[in-house]
Amino acid sequence: MICTHDSSRSINNQVTLIYIVKIAGVYRVRGESPVGSEQKKIGLALGGGSARGFAHIGVLQVLEGAQIPIDLVVGTSMGAVIGAFYCAGIDLLLLEKMACQLQRNFWMDWTFPRLGLAAGDKLEQLIFLLTKGKTFAQLEKYFAVVAADLRSGEKVVLQKGSVARAVRASAAIPGVFHPVEEGDKVLVDGGVVERVPAPTARDMGADFIIAVDVGIYLGGEKPHHLLDVITQSLDIMQRDLCRYTLEAADVVVQPQLKEISPGHFHKADIAIQKGREAAYEVLPQIKALLGKERLYEEAT
Repeated sequence: MICTHDSSRSINNQVTLIYIVKIAGVYRVRGESPVGSEQKKIGLALGGGSARGFAHIGVLQVLEGAQIPIDLVVGTSMGAVIGAFYCAGIDLLLLEKMACQLQRNFWMDWTFPRLGLAAGDKLEQLIFLLTKGKTFAQLEKYFAVVAADLRSGEKVVLQKGSVARAVRASAAIPGVFHPVEEGDKVLVDGGVVERVPAPTARDMGADFIIAVDVGIYLGGEKPHHLLDVITQSLDIMQRDLCRYTLEAADVVVQPQLKEISPGHFHKADIAIQKGREAAYEVLPQIKALLGKERLYEEAT
């Protein structure tokens, strides 16, 4: 269920989100049937990176256009958001239009900073609306998201129940969004433990993994927002860990996003284009590797 503090505010927010869909274009769904576990072959690991994560849309467009069969998707933080929309069957061109027209107030609900600057309700509502309230079992592709449990310090892989609720937990950047409580767990952004979830994709049965790293860029750029301060601090802590997680991937896509800070959500169009460019660069490598494996013949 979607958590709200006020029912009238919830209705107003949903009306606003419906408007986003209408101005973006036609909503086209690929299908309703989930991919069974016996078909888990080619996995896609979408990493976190806040606004830089819009690059995932461009990568997905190239992979889809090249008919690369993706059977399993795992996302962390913004990668979980984009992955959820993709696995729910949202047309990628529509998703690009929505990303370029999204305004911060559509998904940020500022609150008294007790556990975070934003409650996270609006973000969950946005995901719920655009995924049509689907559960993981109702998605077209096998999907999972990564979160971190503040109590145990361990990685938590979410792949059952409400997609919107799970993605909200995976994207709950510490200090920005309130943590999500599930049972005895207190969940925050999965980037704390696994910013690019390639190892999780491997653990879940993927034989060939394409990882999309939207990057740790520490080029001396001055932070512009609180979100930049928090995410760049996390980047510093995760630098060595990220190198390790990427070793689980067969191919790594790394869009060049140095000019986009984590808080630059108004640069979605640039991020998406950078994602396309990076995907085109590694596409021959992907095709060559798949051509040598039984995966390619079975998937097509």
